Amino acid sequence: MRGLERWTRLALVAWAMAVTMARAVRYPNDFAEAHWLLDYRFGFIRRGFAGTLLSLASSTGLASHSERAVAAASVMALVAFVLLLLWAASRVVSSDADAGVSFAAAAIFATSPFVVMTAHFMGYLDHLFLAAAFAAAWLARSGRIRSAAALSAIGVLVHESFLLVGLPLVLLGAALRPKPRRGGGPFELLPLALPVVAALALVVSEAFLLDRAVLRGQLEARLSSFPFVGGDMNLFVPEWLTTGALAAWREQRHAFWRHLSDPNLLRLMVPSAALLVLAAAAVSPPGTRGRRGLAVAAAALAPLALHVVAWDTARIWTYTIAAGFGGVWLCSRDTRLAVPGRRWLLATAVPVIAANLFARSPLMDGEVERFTAATRALLYLPFLAGAALAFVEAWRLRKW
Repeated sequence: MRGLERWTRLALVAWAMAVTMARAVRYPNDFAEAHWLLDYRFGFIRRGFAGTLLSLASSTGLASHSERAVAAASVMALVAFVLLLLWAASRVVSSDADAGVSFAAAAIFATSPFVVMTAHFMGYLDHLFLAAAFAAAWLARSGRIRSAAALSAIGVLVHESFLLVGLPLVLLGAALRPKPRRGGGPFELLPLALPVVAALALVVSEAFLLDRAVLRGQLEARLSSFPFVGGDMNLFVPEWLTTGALAAWREQRHAFWRHLSDPNLLRLMVPSAALLVLAAAAVSPPGTRGRRGLAVAAAALAPLALHVVAWDTARIWTYTIAAGFGGVWLCSRDTRLAVPGRRWLLATAVPVIAANLFARSPLMDGEVERFTAATRALLYLPFLAGAALAFVEAWRLRKW
C-alpha cells in the first residue's frame, strides 16, 4: 500500500472517530470527579492511584483539587487515550495484512458504541486503565514482558477492572510475541503475575488492614468538602469503594444472565465485537487463524464476567469491542498475505458500519446522543465517500 493511501485511510478513520465521539462527549459527572479526589492518604484502597497522582501534582503547585483541575486531568486522559487508539489504528491500516479487512476493522471500531462511550465517560478511570492495557499489550507483543507486567500492575491500581478487561489482552500480546532464539525458560512469563499480586494486595489491605466503616466515613468527609461533587456522590462513591467483591456479587448475581441476554445490547454490541474477532483471525498468518481467532474471542468475552459484580451493563459490553480491536491490532503486526481474504467478511462489515452510524447507545444520567439521522449522514459523508472507494477497491481483488 502506498504511503498516501495509508495516510488517507487513517484520516478517514480519525474523522469517523471524531464524529462518533462528538455524539456523546460531555463534561465529567460527579461520579467521575469523586474518583480523582481520593488517594492513598486513606490507606491502600481501590482506585486510589489516579487521585494520588493529582495530589502529588497539587503538592508541587502544578494543579489543585478544584473542579477545573479535575476537568483538565480528565481531558488530558481522554486525549492521551484517543491518540493511543489512533496510533493503533494507524498500525492496523498500514500493516502488511489484508488491506481491505484491516480498514474495515478500523472503520467498525471508529464508529462503534465503544467510541461513543469513550467520549461519554469523560473523567472516568477507563481512559487510564484501558490506555495501560493497550500499551502493556504492545510491550508484551514486543517481548518486553517485565515492562508489560509493571504497567499492568499500575493498571490494576488505577481500576480493578483491568484484571478482566486489560490482562487478557496483555496475555494475548505475550502469546504472540516473537519467540527468542534461545529458550526463554518456564519462568519467562512469571512477571505477568504481578497485576494479580497487586489485586491480591488490594484485597488484603481492604479486608485486614483497613476498617471499612472508618474508611467509608473518611471518604465521605473528604468528598463532602468539595461542593462541586453533588448528586449524593459524596455518599455513593465511598459506599461502592468500601463494598467488597463478595458483597457486590451477592447484590448483582441475580441479574447476571439478564445483563448478558439484554436484546437491545446484543443488537448494539455483538455485531461489532464479532466482526472484529473475525477480522483478527483474517489478518493473522495462514495456519494460525483458528487459534488466534479463539484467543481474541476469549479476550473479548472475558470482560463480560464483570456483570457478576457490576451494574453498568452497557459500559461493560463495550469492552468486548475494545478487546476485539486490540486483537486485530496485535494479530496484524507480523502478517504477510499474498492472497486477499474472502468477500463475505467485507460484505458483512458494511451493514455493521451502517448500523453503528445511526444507532443510539444507552448513555448515563438520562442523556441521549446528539445529531439527527440527517445530520449524522452529513457529518459522516467524507468518511462514507472514502470508505466506499476503499471497499470497492478491496472487493475487486478477492473472491467469495
